[in-house]
Amino acid sequence: MSADEQAQFLQKLAEDLNTRNIVLPSFPDVVIKIRTALEDPTCSSGRLAEVAKLDPVLVSRLLMAANSAFHNRAGIEIVDLNLAISRLGFEVVRNTAITLAIEQIFNASQHEALRERLQVLWARSMSLSSMCYVIARSAAPLNADHAFLAGLLHDVGKLYILTQAKEYPGFLGDEDSLNTVLRDWHPSVGCSIVGAWGFAGEVVQSIDIDENLDTASSRGAALVDVVYAAIALLDAPEETLTKIPLHPSMQRLGVTGDSFTEISEAAELHAQSMRHSI
Repeated sequence: MSADEQAQFLQKLAEDLNTRNIVLPSFPDVVIKIRTALEDPTCSSGRLAEVAKLDPVLVSRLLMAANSAFHNRAGIEIVDLNLAISRLGFEVVRNTAITLAIEQIFNASQHEALRERLQVLWARSMSLSSMCYVIARSAAPLNADHAFLAGLLHDVGKLYILTQAKEYPGFLGDEDSLNTVLRDWHPSVGCSIVGAWGFAGEVVQSIDIDENLDTASSRGAALVDVVYAAIALLDAPEETLTKIPLHPSMQRLGVTGDSFTEISEAAELHAQSMRHSI
């Protein structure tokens, strides 16, 4: 790859950020309607079911999720959507709809040339979201469903970079240069995308760990701590858990070597429930 081609790509990426021209497809109508419905404090499971029925694929995924081992510990099968929503809870319904939408973006036909790369990235996003969910679930007052979204959306900037890089085949074929750009640029790109999609500020901030992780203060745990811990436990659990002292994020979240086995098993069970519903 020529230095000129890499420079051209980085210049375009910088211009996209400066002009807020970072664009991925918008969410489908059903996701927007579910998010709107849940803004109403009087929203019922019946009303949410009526909205979900607009998308048969979403209905099937909600039923599969409700009957997964993670959400159906008693082994009682549900075939009614209203009951499935009651079992899952409104936040899980929203997150399932968003997961479906993100998956569709990853699998868009125009990205066929990137299929293998995007499948790896999607699998990573699913694993990270489940690890975030499980870590946050036991770290009050954190919202585990928001943590799931933080993990799911963490690498969306990499999706944008890869889809733009296919116009620069020399750059796309240079693994070292590509990985460097993915590492260094995805936080800014991801924050721009997730912010434009209207997610909460804490979810947006959790994408840029280097910028927003506070290792000095004694404040309580935040979503950025959850994402940091989840990545560390997925990528280097032994190194992370044997470090003395433990990283401040691990301390805030109460994650230790003793709790790791339970966390990893629960995260895998949650990931299986998501994989089985998509």
